[in-house]
Amino acid sequence: MAPKHGFSFKNKRYSLDASTIDLCLSVFPWATFRRAKGAIKLHVGLDHDGYLPAFVTVTEGKAHDITVGRTLKLPKESIVVFDRGYTDDSWYNLLNNNGIFFVTRQKSNASYDVIERRNISKNQGLTSDQTIKIKGTKANDCPIALRRIGYRDPETGLPHRQC
Repeated sequence: MAPKHGFSFKNKRYSLDASTIDLCLSVFPWATFRRAKGAIKLHVGLDHDGYLPAFVTVTEGKAHDITVGRTLKLPKESIVVFDRGYTDDSWYNLLNNNGIFFVTRQKSNASYDVIERRNISKNQGLTSDQTIKIKGTKANDCPIALRRIGYRDPETGLPHRQC
């Protein structure tokens, strides 16, 4: 039995992440990761209905997270959360075109134009609420407008940016 959670969404929710697992290259010679190091990568998609894995994939240690992310067939209107290892503007556009919502942390060197600014409630930790468009060489990969939310944890003071 999966545990229940204390909040409600009508949308199916997933979290994606990957972890590199070090292996001894002399024991696992097929797991070449670096010159003298072996590794595999464990990719997991967590289904928030019960917090159980919806999928698990093992790849070579050098595999990029987004490589597995692009292969996923997520249900329409689902919400998927992932880290910067899944940054791919064309994948963002594909998710949007397939009716899938996503939340991620934006890379610090992201280039974008602010299209719209919304009023925010600073007492909730929000620092910005904007509609943006990717600019530069990646603009054609993601021609859609994205929502960018800035947040600073009131307890730690640490910033968290999500898009």
